[in-house]
Amino acid sequence: MAEFINPIGKIRGKFGNVIPYVGKNGKNYCRSTSLERKAGGEGQKRQSVAFGTTASRKRWLTSVIRLGFPGGNGYPQGFYGFTSANVTHAVSVEKIHPEIPVNRRKKATQEFQGTIDYGKLRVAAGQLVIPIVNAEIDTENRKVSFTSPGILFESVDCFMDDRIYAALLYEPKHRCLVKELGKRGEILNTTVDFPRDATADKLIIYVFAKNADGKDVSDSVCLQKPEQKTLN
Repeated sequence: MAEFINPIGKIRGKFGNVIPYVGKNGKNYCRSTSLERKAGGEGQKRQSVAFGTTASRKRWLTSVIRLGFPGGNGYPQGFYGFTSANVTHAVSVEKIHPEIPVNRRKKATQEFQGTIDYGKLRVAAGQLVIPIVNAEIDTENRKVSFTSPGILFESVDCFMDDRIYAALLYEPKHRCLVKELGKRGEILNTTVDFPRDATADKLIIYVFAKNADGKDVSDSVCLQKPEQKTLN
């Protein structure tokens, strides 16, 4: 890294193999593109693909990520919490052509592919007790019925006024529908329509709890997922 004097103020852009930038101290610096990290080995590529596979769900899962990762409960807030909970837990990475050695000059996605296991995916993560909820799919009427007996007693991580949420995902069309079902202390019997364009055999269903002040949640539990894993 080199420091240089710039009499005309801040400059941006790329000049040959030099990239100028402004440091936190307000001074101008530059770095050579020849020092940029080259493509890594197999371990780095697998990690990159796992992260990319998880991150690719960010846009269409935004509504449930905002609820499921409030921050301040041991997990980062929002997208960062979602990725930290799932990159090493819910993604498997396989080599596209196992018989061919890894080529450092190729991009990670040219050699590896990631697969999300929606049964392991966490759309919420926290310290509360997972709610007891059953889901039954009515294919003909395109509805999901959720039932729960409710609770009679509270504990330090389980309160009667915890809200219970359901998330219905349909990966082929990137649909995500989030519905509040009621409170943990109530007997639940709630019906939710499918997301548009969804089919019952590809529907993915999660439930989780969130406390009244919105600062903590339970881990999500998957009640329904497709029989076949969905490839990225």
